[in-house]
Amino acid sequence: MSVPAIGQSYRGVDGHTGFLLRQAWQVMSGALETALRPHGLTPAQYGALSVLAREPGASGADLARALTTTPQAVNGVLATLEREALIERRPHPTHGRILQATLTSEGRRRLEAAHPPIRALRRAIERDLTPDEIATVKSWLVTTAQRLERATESRAA
Repeated sequence: MSVPAIGQSYRGVDGHTGFLLRQAWQVMSGALETALRPHGLTPAQYGALSVLAREPGASGADLARALTTTPQAVNGVLATLEREALIERRPHPTHGRILQATLTSEGRRRLEAAHPPIRALRRAIERDLTPDEIATVKSWLVTTAQRLERATESRAA
């Protein structure tokens, strides 16, 4: 069996939407790993640092929701980031069991150093698209995530 190239047959515009989303994510995931490797970060670590740059003091549960992953997965990422002195965790002032994470200066430096290759990936993704087309794609992706989240919640109830 010969697997068609991306863009051909079921791996192209005639493919199922879910399959094509997964295909795009798999390729994007590999590209992220390659872009972040020289900075000593994984995509999950970069995601956590990016959220913490916007939401200093976020808890593990907050990060799990923001990154659409599990608290257990985030705890592993946070433990590694803390061990590498890229974040600090401190007890919440009123909820002592909740640990709040913040970037260290080294964490901020590593995050900033990793931004250029990530921006280059974004430019590659958006190349040849108009601002309106980019807005449409982003809107569709958000709506798709919302619809799938609602469908999953209704099945679980």
